[in-house]
Amino acid sequence: MAFAAVRRHSFLLLVLAAAVVMRLLMLRAYPYAFFFPDSRPYVAGAYDNIPYDIRPFGYSVLLKPFVPGPLQHVAVAQHILGLCLIVAGYAFLVHRRVWPWLAALAMVPIALDARQLTLEHYVLAETTYVALTVFALIVLGWREKIGVFAAGIAGLLLGFAAITRTVGLPVVALVVLYLLVRRVGWARLVVFLLPVGLILGGYLVWYHQTYKVYAFGQFQGRFLYGRVMPIADCDKLELTPLQRSLCMPNAPLRWKQRPDQYIWNPSSPVNRLYPSTINDEFIGEFAKEVIKQQPGDYFGMVLTEIGWHLLPSAPLWPYNRCPQEKWLPPAMPGESCNAAYYLDTFSPLSVPEPTIKVPNPRGEQLRAYGEKMTTPGTVYAVGIVLALLAAVFRPRRFSWRGAADALLFVGTGFGLIVVSVATSMFDYRYANPAVLLIPMGIALAVNRIVAAARLKREPPPPADAPVRTISIPTQVKKAVAEHVK
Repeated sequence: MAFAAVRRHSFLLLVLAAAVVMRLLMLRAYPYAFFFPDSRPYVAGAYDNIPYDIRPFGYSVLLKPFVPGPLQHVAVAQHILGLCLIVAGYAFLVHRRVWPWLAALAMVPIALDARQLTLEHYVLAETTYVALTVFALIVLGWREKIGVFAAGIAGLLLGFAAITRTVGLPVVALVVLYLLVRRVGWARLVVFLLPVGLILGGYLVWYHQTYKVYAFGQFQGRFLYGRVMPIADCDKLELTPLQRSLCMPNAPLRWKQRPDQYIWNPSSPVNRLYPSTINDEFIGEFAKEVIKQQPGDYFGMVLTEIGWHLLPSAPLWPYNRCPQEKWLPPAMPGESCNAAYYLDTFSPLSVPEPTIKVPNPRGEQLRAYGEKMTTPGTVYAVGIVLALLAAVFRPRRFSWRGAADALLFVGTGFGLIVVSVATSMFDYRYANPAVLLIPMGIALAVNRIVAAARLKREPPPPADAPVRTISIPTQVKKAVAEHVK
């Protein structure tokens, strides 16, 4: 029996072995976790219990066992979490009667994708957010009928995911739509929404106690400002004099592909004129006015950059490729276009010292691996097509559940890309959830399409087919007759 189980799941064992090897190589090549500017506030929040005004606090809660340090333990824990996602995703797909080889194939991107490996090594919320979201969707899709307990657990996970990365807020709405399609009933819908409401409402109250504002953060207006500035034509816009002060007609051309420069660069109007977070609402109103008066330009820009995520590689200018390379294993940590180490600090509130740049032969090998081994955007495009095909390819009397689940996984992965592009910018970091969610959706879609095709090919019995009769023993007839009397 053990041999049969090993044989049945042999493809998973190969994928899992490769995933373990790659993560061990990462830990051996890079003795420290990786640092990004967002990392320090996450760690500081875990230490001083003060919500961050730019990013939500959920990830800081999970960092508490690792703070004050050493933070390389965070990288170890996140690599282990990545392995757990592989096992959980495979178990879910096999439970849903996906062929084991196809279920294992769906795990290859998260197992071997170089950006996934690198983000697991960063002190950043991406890996945690993906885990919370995927586990929630697995809980919802595990059984034929969604139970009350499953609805509550999914709400708890997605509520916490939303205060880990606010881009997860629309996912809650998508899941509500999914539950309505699955006709779970009002009771289960309420059980799902209750923990979501408690978590989000509780966070808003806590944030208000700190900053006297009900918000998940006070940079949303700035993020949207950076998003619209590449297309803002201030000469044609109808703006108030105060709003016009946010225009920057002579911005460097390279900012067109790096709109975050409008947020962080000292020469940007928001930093020169409106550095305080109390101006965030005003900055956001300017951004909304640009969208309102230039809807074609805005949606054209968003659709173009969404399309970049569906290509084998985005058509970025050389200057703008450099920031994207920080999501690949560094050849020399601390070098330009390479991730830096999160070195030990005397206080969790401090920024680490700059990484000393020294040759790293193992890092050079992993960088060469990373330049080849990333999930091409065409996989996401194929996933969208297959999920839609699974939805429309529906023979009569065939369950639509498989199509709904495929749309849920692919829709969540692709939807997170859409929201990040529409509200922030193009960045491979923000496509990280799609590396697992869309391949899982592909496996569910293929499984449903094949099953539907087989059912459609089975001809109905001919009208004149003989009816098979079953003879009932005389003793049974007598017993039934006596019981009726």
